Amino acid sequence: MKLTKILFLMVFSLSSLFAAEAPKNDQKNEAENIASAILGQYNGLKSFSAKYERVFTQSSTKKKSHDNGTILFIAPSDIRMDTFSGGKMIEQTFVDSEKTTLLYLEKKSAMVKKSANEAAEYLSFLKGLDEVGKKFTIGDSTATIEKAKKTGMVIKDGSKMLKLTPKTTIANVKYIFITAINNEIDSVIIIDQLKNINQFTFSDIKRNPALDKKDFKASIPAGFEVSEF
Repeated sequence: MKLTKILFLMVFSLSSLFAAEAPKNDQKNEAENIASAILGQYNGLKSFSAKYERVFTQSSTKKKSHDNGTILFIAPSDIRMDTFSGGKMIEQTFVDSEKTTLLYLEKKSAMVKKSANEAAEYLSFLKGLDEVGKKFTIGDSTATIEKAKKTGMVIKDGSKMLKLTPKTTIANVKYIFITAINNEIDSVIIIDQLKNINQFTFSDIKRNPALDKKDFKASIPAGFEVSEF
């Protein structure tokens, strides 16, 4: 009788354990399916272009700043971002495998960093699912969209949302959220360590357009003050 009771308790405990594990596995599988549908189409990407609208929300004051621009990408690592405000180009960012060059056109200054800065991480989806998975833990945050909207994020109805958590420390990046509609990326939202929100919303996305490599070479105008790091 005692043995029977012990066996019953063991079976009951194992059943409870497997029942608890099942929802976790289902959530993991759902996250993998969503990530594959959204990011998988960027596997093997050769080039990319898009327009963007950017809103930066300061956590402490809720103050927002706006700009817009264009993004160009050529595999494996060249990125060019042209930023406009009031219809006037104010900044350019050039990223390659060795350095990042930032041109501040109104200030007539340039900054050269000897490694890729956070711009490369912001646009990590361009490397495709496998490469994103090497740097980030990927989760499904679709169920938290309504909560996210209350923090200042702008997320369209019908969106799915992935949460990327860096596996190692990345400067100015605590989390990256990717929103998508019909599995097409709509926006990338970067949360930094101070909980500031930097959201890029894309339009006119083109995968594998014909781009010229020479357009990715930074040219610092004469008279600009240059700082190197």
